[in-house]
Parts: sequence; structure tokens; C-alpha cells
Amino acid sequence: MSAPRQVPRTLSEARRRFLAANGAALLVSAVLSGTAGELFATRPAGTMPLGIVFGALQLAVLLLSSWWYDRTLRRHADPLVELMRRRTELVHPSPPQPGPAGLMSRWPQSLQGRRR
Repeated sequence: MSAPRQVPRTLSEARRRFLAANGAALLVSAVLSGTAGELFATRPAGTMPLGIVFGALQLAVLLLSSWWYDRTLRRHADPLVELMRRRTELVHPSPPQPGPAGLMSRWPQSLQGRRR
């Protein structure tokens, strides 16, 4: 399969997994808080309520899946985008860009039209 067709598929698969993991964690916590609210108020380990523990677990799932999503895109999508960029530069080379001296020499000329 060619690189331009692989990038959207890679992105959509990674996005789908990211949303599924975080959506499931959010759904479980929403259902539990709606149906068993007193469960979140219990304090099984010292002074920390179970709701705080579930919230920390949901945050951990979010951070872990964000890290995984970023790693997946760096491993799979970024090389494909770089390959497409190199192929495009071979076909359509970019014109040379002016250096700092070229930019400075044009700067006063652009202000001349604004002075009155």
C-alpha cells in the first residue's frame, strides 16, 4: 500500500483505540457513580475515598493511552509523512529562501509606503 493511503488508516486506527480506552474508562466511572454513588464514598484504605482512587485510575488510563497514541504516531505515521515530504521535494523542489541579509534589505522598503 502506498504511503499517502497508509497515513489516514494509521491515524484512524490509533485514534479509534485511544477513544475506546478513554471512553470505556469514562463510561465505567460514570455508570458506577450514577448507580453506586455510596461506593465512591467508602474509605477502604485509610482516609482516601474510593472515588479518588477511581479518578486516579482514570487519569492513569488517560496518560498511558496518550503516551501510547503519541508513540504509535511517531513510529508509524511520522516516517510515512517524512517519506511523502521527501518525494514531494524531489518532484517540486522549493525555491531558495533569502538569508537574514536579504530580509533586512527589504524591511525599510516595506515601511516607505506607510509613512506620510
